[in-house]
Amino acid sequence: MHVSAKSRVSPTVLSGALIAFQILWCASIYAFRVANRSSKDGVSAAPLWAMGVLLLVPLSTMILGPWLVRARRVDGQRLQAVDYCALVLGSAPLAYMGFLFLSVFFER
Repeated sequence: MHVSAKSRVSPTVLSGALIAFQILWCASIYAFRVANRSSKDGVSAAPLWAMGVLLLVPLSTMILGPWLVRARRVDGQRLQAVDYCALVLGSAPLAYMGFLFLSVFFER
């Protein structure tokens, strides 16, 4: 089954979505920190939207990143500077969550 050219998503839109998701993720980190400044357990005062964004943005990055690379390859183009920037920004939540996991996992 072939997908028509009209139903495809532009690589520029995918790059913009990755950058926008990173900005939203940073805003949710800020909201999480402000809400939990005086909390003992660190989760009870966090708004639900911040918790959802903290989880969903890294998951969507794992989908949008390869989709962006494939969209450029299908068009016969190389990745542009904005694409590299979007991929680096999109991988930041994954790297941060991996760092947190390893620091908690290997904590004494």
